[in-house]
Amino acid sequence: MAYVRNHGNQLAIVYGERDPETRKVQQRVLFTICSKPEALAALGRGEDRWSLEHMLEQRYPQIRFDWDKIRAGIEERMDGLPDIYPYRAGEVLGRFRDDLCDFTRQLGLADPQCMYSAAELIREHRLELEYIRDLIDWRLAVCDQEPNEWNGDNAFFWRRRLQPNDVPPEVIEKMGKLWGERDLDRLEALAKLFIDCYDDYAEGHNYLGLVAQERGELEDAIEHFQRAMSEGRKLFPKRLAKKYFWSDNDTRPYMRGLRNLAVAYMLLARYDEALEACERMERECGDADAATTFRAHIYLNMGRWDEARREAERLVGIWPEHAYVAAFAAEEEGDRDGALRWFVHGLLTRPRTGRLLLGQRTSKRQGFDQINDHNVGIQEIEHLEGYLARLSRSSRSFFKAILKAPTTEQLLTEVEEVVQRRHDQHPTGEREAFDRMMEMRSVEFAKEVAHRVHHEVMP
Repeated sequence: MAYVRNHGNQLAIVYGERDPETRKVQQRVLFTICSKPEALAALGRGEDRWSLEHMLEQRYPQIRFDWDKIRAGIEERMDGLPDIYPYRAGEVLGRFRDDLCDFTRQLGLADPQCMYSAAELIREHRLELEYIRDLIDWRLAVCDQEPNEWNGDNAFFWRRRLQPNDVPPEVIEKMGKLWGERDLDRLEALAKLFIDCYDDYAEGHNYLGLVAQERGELEDAIEHFQRAMSEGRKLFPKRLAKKYFWSDNDTRPYMRGLRNLAVAYMLLARYDEALEACERMERECGDADAATTFRAHIYLNMGRWDEARREAERLVGIWPEHAYVAAFAAEEEGDRDGALRWFVHGLLTRPRTGRLLLGQRTSKRQGFDQINDHNVGIQEIEHLEGYLARLSRSSRSFFKAILKAPTTEQLLTEVEEVVQRRHDQHPTGEREAFDRMMEMRSVEFAKEVAHRVHHEVMP
C-alpha cells in the first residue's frame, strides 16, 4: 500500500515492493511533491481541475492507495516544503535538455571523416538514426500547436511527470507496418532500440522472434518468444477474467508470444511441445479458438486425421482456410465425398490458398482480398509443411481434378467477378453482389456444388 515519507526537502508518495531476486522490500517512489502550493493542490484545496488522486490511480492501477492516510501524511509534513519550485526547468526542460545534450555530444564525437571506428559506429546504427531523423522531422512539423482542453497540463506538470514510459502509438503502427512489408533488418534494429528505450516493451521480443523465424533461425525464435512471454506476463492486470484477456492490450504480448511459440515448435516438428503450448493458451488465457486452430494443423501433420478434421470443422466459419485442413484429413480417412465438399468450400472462400497448397501458379495479386488470400496461403503452406511433404500423388491428383473441374472453374471465375462487383457497389449501398458473394462462400452452397463436381471428378 502506498504511503508518504520525507524525501529531502520534498515529500514522496512511495510504495514498498519486494525485489524478485533478493526478496528484500524496497521503496519505490511513485510521485514527488515539491512545494506547498502543489501539496495544497494534491489535497484538492486549490482551483486546479486536475486530480492527483485520480491520475495516480490511472498511472498505477495495480497499487492500492489509502487516500485518507496519504492526505494525512501530506498534511503532517507539508510545512517543510518550499513555497516555490521551478517545475518547468526542473521536471521538464531540464531532463529533455540533458538527454538532448548527451545525444548531441555523442553524435558530434562520432565523426566518420576523422575516425574509422566512428564510421563503423554510425553504420551500425544507421537504421536507428534514420528513424530518429524521421521522428524529429515529424515532431517539428506539428509543434506549432495552440493550447486547448486536450493538450493542457497544470502548473505542476502532473500530466508530464506521470506520463508512463510506454511505447508511443506511432511506434506500434510503425512496427506493424515493417512486419507487414517484411523489412526484417529495420524491424530488428528498431525492436532492439525500443526494448532499450521503453519500459516493458515485451512486444519487441515477439518481433525479434518473428524476424528470426522468417530467417529460418527457429531455435533463436523460440528464445525470443519465451522472453516475450516472461516479460509480457509481468504486464498482466490483476483480477482479469480469462474471457477479457485478448481485449486487454496488456495481455497481448504474452498471448502473441504463446501463439508464436506454438508455430515455432510446429515448424520444427516438435508437435508434443506445440500441443502443450496450445493447452496453455486455453488453460491460462482462455484462448480456445487459437488453440483449436493450431491443434488442427498439428494433428494433420502428426497423421491424427480424425482429430484434425474435428478441430478444423469447428473453425471453418471463423477461418474458412480450415476447410482445406478438413478436406485433407477427410481424404486421408478415405472419405472422398467429405474431402471434395470441404475442398470446394475452401476454393470458393480462399481460391488462391487452394492453388498455392497444390503448388499451382496464381495470377498477379490485385486488391486487399487477393493479397490477403495469398498471405493466408503462404501461412498454410508453412503450417502444413510436414503434411504436404507426405501428401500422396493420388491425393494430390484428386484435389487438382477438383480444381480443374468445369463447374469449379466456372464458379471461381464468378467468385472473382462478384468480389469486384461488390467493391464497385459498396459506395452505393447496393447489396446484390454482397449477397451473392456470401451465398457462394457458405458451407451449404459448397454442399450443393459438390454434387455436380462429383460427377465431373468421379464419373
